[in-house]
Parts: sequence; C-alpha cells; structure tokens
Amino acid sequence: MPATDHYFSSAPQSEPDPVEISVEVRGKTFLLQSDRGVFSRERIDTGSMVLARTFDVSAAQTVLDLGCGYGFLGILAAVLAPQSQVTLVDVNPRAADLARTNCQRYQLANTEVLTGDALEVLGDRRFDTILCNPPYRVGKVQVMALLEDAGKRLTPGGTLWIVGRTKQGIKTLARDMSPCFADTRTAEVKSGYRVIRFSAAS
Repeated sequence: MPATDHYFSSAPQSEPDPVEISVEVRGKTFLLQSDRGVFSRERIDTGSMVLARTFDVSAAQTVLDLGCGYGFLGILAAVLAPQSQVTLVDVNPRAADLARTNCQRYQLANTEVLTGDALEVLGDRRFDTILCNPPYRVGKVQVMALLEDAGKRLTPGGTLWIVGRTKQGIKTLARDMSPCFADTRTAEVKSGYRVIRFSAAS
C-alpha cells in the first residue's frame, strides 16, 4: 500500500488485487471479497471480531455500520436482525463497492451502502444501533468528533458500540466521550481489546 494510501483514504491509489476472506462468527460462515487499499485486507481484524461477537441488534429496527470497510459488521447485523434496515457507510469508495458486492452475494435486501463522509451523506438520519471500529490513526480529535456525531444520530435509548485496544487508550476515550451519552459501559474485554457500549437517553 502506498505511503499515502490508508484504509480511510477517499481515493486509494493502490492497484486492485481482490482476495476472498472466509470468516465464521455466531454460527454463521461468510465468504467476503476484500482488496488492497481497505482496512485489514487479508483477514478480519481482531477488534472487529471481538465486536462482532459482542454487539446486540436483536431489538433494532435501524442499524448503521459506520466506516463499514468491506461490510463485515453490517452484513452480520443484517443476518442477525432480518427485521432491521442496515445502512453501511464508508468514505473509501473501494471499500464501499466491496461492501455492496458482499451484500449482494448474500442477497441482503435489508441493506444499503453509502459512499462518502458520514456527516454529509447521512444527513439527519437516526439509528437504533450504530456499530463502529473507529479509524484511530486519524487521531483522537477526529475520532471523538466522529463518535459525537454518531451519538447525536441515536434514537432514544439507542446504542453505539465501539471497539479499541486497551493499550491504545480506549478506556480514556470512553471516559472522555461519556458526557455525550446517558450510559457508558464496558461490554467485553478480550484479546487486548475492549468493546464499549454507549447508550442514549430513553
């Protein structure tokens, strides 16, 4: 990957080289297409796996996979909660195209994929559940802005689920973000990662 080509790039410069990833989670097996210029090209990253095994979408009618990459979390949510409408969004057009391809592979009629900056393409839309493995490399200020916006998009009683490395400050981030939410709690600690669940006021 070129030095300037990050998974959060809006225009990856690397030449496409598609691969397929097989992943089993919650009794489901998925075969997902990935490529250069997207986050965790060759396998589902550990943080996303910990989050995938933890989040709850059982009561959600609207779900957002924020920074969806090639669509793993959103696809899992759509399968676990077929009654819900799942929106996947990513600023990286290559990632968004892969997410569309992967949703189509599983004929998930309850999904939609949007390309672009979430603050712009989502407008004033709100969600019962938001899933996010934040792009920590962009810096804490930008991550906090992303999560603050996500919090404003929650419906009453809605939940925002994020994951991060314990050693890289996820506990501090959770503490700093907690004033934006009615409740903040650690939902899982595993493999050096923490899943934090933020809840909006009912």
